[in-house]
Amino acid sequence: MAPIRLAELAAELGREVEGDGEVEIHGVAELASADPLELAYVRSERFAEALERSRAGALIAPPGLDTGGRPVIRSPNPRLDFARVVQRLYPEPKPEPGVHPSAWVDTVAEVHPDASVGPGCAIGARSRVGPRSVLEANVTLYADVSVGVDCRIHSGCVLREQTVLGDRVVLQPGVVLGGSGFGYERDEQGRLQALPQRGRVVVEDDAEIGANSTVDRGTLGATRIGAGAKLDNLVQVGHNSRVGPGVIVVAQAGLGGSTVVESGAILMARAGVVDHKTVGAGAYVGPASGVTADVSPGARLLGAPALELGEARRIFAAWRRLPALLRRMRAVERRLGLRPAKSGAEAAAPSDPTPRPGEEV
Repeated sequence: MAPIRLAELAAELGREVEGDGEVEIHGVAELASADPLELAYVRSERFAEALERSRAGALIAPPGLDTGGRPVIRSPNPRLDFARVVQRLYPEPKPEPGVHPSAWVDTVAEVHPDASVGPGCAIGARSRVGPRSVLEANVTLYADVSVGVDCRIHSGCVLREQTVLGDRVVLQPGVVLGGSGFGYERDEQGRLQALPQRGRVVVEDDAEIGANSTVDRGTLGATRIGAGAKLDNLVQVGHNSRVGPGVIVVAQAGLGGSTVVESGAILMARAGVVDHKTVGAGAYVGPASGVTADVSPGARLLGAPALELGEARRIFAAWRRLPALLRRMRAVERRLGLRPAKSGAEAAAPSDPTPRPGEEV
């Protein structure tokens, strides 16, 4: 990248500069590894020690934070503005428009002239790829798939029939949209018979789905991922589910069939929601939690089964005290003659029922 003045970056961000705005930025780096020609960011006073050790020549920092006299762009959200700088200085490379010679495009499919279709891609009948969208190597679109404007579909993704992507959708490598949902019934002989899955998947504008995640097609209607929703890697969304706008679903989380996750909710890593349940708007479901009932809007849950966050924390704290409680109970039982006296190695061990530090009940 060509050097750029700090004041120029600040102007593009709409922020103010303190100190020498003429200093030239030659790159960006993390606070710990930045050198005097690079720009770094610091979020808050929690990182004051790392800031003091840093050799960064310039910073993005919140108002009022002492930066040791270094030139600084003041920002209410340093991490966000730093990300914007990185995008400005190191834009993601984009292939030239056109269809690679090794790609296969059905004669009745439509690829916009400004779109890019990489090597080994396959585009089925009546599928459409919109302006400036990019299909990286080995992407497969079944028949009747619609890809909007400025989408980025990374290598190895599979979009089954009738899948619809809005504009600016990003699919990371290995995403599968529109696979058959997991639905079976036993026949008269007790054998499992697959239920027909004839719906589709709709992914709305500005959504992003992480690597190797799967979204099953609806049984008859649509499984829908709302505008601006962000799904991490290895996420499973069951058939007929609806993920609302701005929802965050973190790695290895799973939604059972017909789950509704309303706008702005957050599901942390390895959380699971059983089928036909609703997670209300703005709710938070903690890591490895199991949701077995509807979740109220704004609720904060943790645990399996998921409980209100404060209650779950009290239970977890009590679990840590169980060994001490058990020792005390056994000691009391021995003194009352309800338990045989210790023998051998047990007798040599301390029998004081007084709790250890940090084990008080």
